[in-house]
Amino acid sequence: MKKILCGIMAILMTAVIVSCENDSDSSSTSGEQLVSNMDKDVNLSEEDMPYGATAFELSKDNDSHVKYTICFDKRYFGGDDENNPDYSEVYAVHDYIAGLNSNDHDAIKSLYYDGYLDEACKSKGYENIDEYLDGVYNAIVSYLGEGFEINYIDISECLSADAQGAQPYIETVDEYLTNINALDKVTSKKVVEIGGYTCYTGGDGGSYQLTNHMESIIFGLYTIDGQVYIA
Repeated sequence: MKKILCGIMAILMTAVIVSCENDSDSSSTSGEQLVSNMDKDVNLSEEDMPYGATAFELSKDNDSHVKYTICFDKRYFGGDDENNPDYSEVYAVHDYIAGLNSNDHDAIKSLYYDGYLDEACKSKGYENIDEYLDGVYNAIVSYLGEGFEINYIDISECLSADAQGAQPYIETVDEYLTNINALDKVTSKKVVEIGGYTCYTGGDGGSYQLTNHMESIIFGLYTIDGQVYIA
């Protein structure tokens, strides 16, 4: 794993080259399960399928919280009540990306547990949180250009706390939370990747695939005292 622009670390992923449409022209079906490309002769139970096999989308057309279409595997998000799903983790991802788009420090800060960013910035040698957030935004601009807007969010991977690939990230986040006396309040830990088919519009008006121009964005989703936070 590598140090990243957003959060603490990132994984350099191999990009799948796709054609990304502008958000207003997208033909994806929001709020419905997308069709899997799995061969018809393959007989696997849903729980044995890899992440992404049951892809699902929310968009502004069917969810008032959502500005940008966001895709995820519905087996990993929403809880057990299919009739009343809890998308608080998906919303946190959406709101974080929306905050990055506009470099909205207040919006981004509100997504972190109180004291977490102070601890992380101190560990990384930043003078203050605003300096850190400006550094994150300017680093993304260096890859995507001025005026970028990530307008299709693909949660392309989700790892549980005990997954081997998540361990370095989880250990770092847990250390910060320990230092601010919050680790014992945690009830859920996940590490998510924003990559895959994630797309953005550039300042030139063109539409591009994120991972053709920068690494996937990696961060944690921690539930603390019943509320979901970015970590």
